[in-house]
Formats: sequence, C-alpha cells, structure tokens
Amino acid sequence: MRNGSCIFAKQRDGEEAVLFEGGHPIPFFWLLLLDSDDIRALHEKLKQIPRNANAGDVDASIGLDKLKALIRAADRRDYVKRHYPVCLLLYDDWLYFMQISDFSDMKIYLDLYETSLNHHDLEHFTGSMQKAITCFDENREAWFDCTIAGTCGREGRNKNRRRFDNMSEAYRNLNRQDLYGHFENRKHLYKKRFPPGAKRIILLLCLAALLVAACFYFIRI
Repeated sequence: MRNGSCIFAKQRDGEEAVLFEGGHPIPFFWLLLLDSDDIRALHEKLKQIPRNANAGDVDASIGLDKLKALIRAADRRDYVKRHYPVCLLLYDDWLYFMQISDFSDMKIYLDLYETSLNHHDLEHFTGSMQKAITCFDENREAWFDCTIAGTCGREGRNKNRRRFDNMSEAYRNLNRQDLYGHFENRKHLYKKRFPPGAKRIILLLCLAALLVAACFYFIRI
C-alpha cells in the first residue's frame, strides 16, 4: 500500500509493490529518471488534484517508460561520478536493482503528491524539479545530501523476495550511518548547553560568593 511519495511497480499478480519511499526533497536518484516531458506530465496530473485531498484517496502517480527512464539515468552516470562520486556505488546498485525489479507493464510509477505539498504552490514544485533537470543537462552541480532519504529513498515495505538492502552493501553502510547519526544527534539534544556568556556570569557569581564568605569569616574573627 502506498503511503506518501514513492516509486512503485505494478506486478504480475496485479498488486502494487512500493520499492522506495521518499519525502522532501525528492531523492536525487529519482530525478535522474526524469526529463522535461515527464515533469510537464506530472504538473498536468497534479493540477487536477486539490491540494487538501487525502493522499490515500487520489491517484497522483505518473508512469515512466521503464526502458527510457533507466537509459536516461544510466546516461547521467558520468554526472553522478563527476559531482557526487561518494554516491556512485550506491547509484550503480540502485540502478541495477531498478533494472531487475518486476515492472510487469514496463512502467516505473512515481507518486510525488505529498512532496508537492511542501512547496508554496505547484508551479514552485515542478519549477524546482526542472531546475535540477537543467543542471543535469548542462553538467552543473545541483545539490548534495549524502543520506538514504536524499539519494535513493528508503526501501519500501513490500513482500518481494528481492530486497535492495540484501544486494547493496553501499545501502546498508549508508543506512548504518543514518542510524548512528540520528542517535548521536539525539544524544546532543539532551545535553544542556549554556547560552553565550553564561559561563562567565557563573564564574563571577562564584567569585562574589567566595568574597562574601571570606568577608563574613574575617568579621567573625
């Protein structure tokens, strides 16, 4: 079942299988599948859907021709290698996984409705996607976020035997980095931090207290 923005496949048994789940921003690798015509098709599809609609009640997905989309992404491999080499192993694994996954009708379905709601309006959303496509075409750096959410998206909950987590060591390593990073961030959140200048004030108060105590001691003597 779809829940939020995702890449999904229609399989031979008639079921939909969510392969990857994303959020905001759109995972970088997903954008590499697209061209300007796909973005226009997405814009037309989303234009028909109210922005306050329940995501589970609408079909906001567009279908990409699997062969064309994967060839387009493969052609952009040099772009990834040049600008984001740290992602290259993960990208190769992801692209291979997409190639061997079961898309019975040879279409890669992309549902980005929930992600679109994070933008001011639909034009801003599709315009930001077009800017990324232009960067790919002109071989200019777009952006970089070396996380699972920012690159390929998290592996979806489905019943498929073939799992990306099992076949991609790069994905497993990045997943561990994400988990440890979140753990470290949570630890830091619980640390009490003094505001700027607070340590100096505390030191002055301690010195003042010592001075008062010393005066009191000498008066008593």
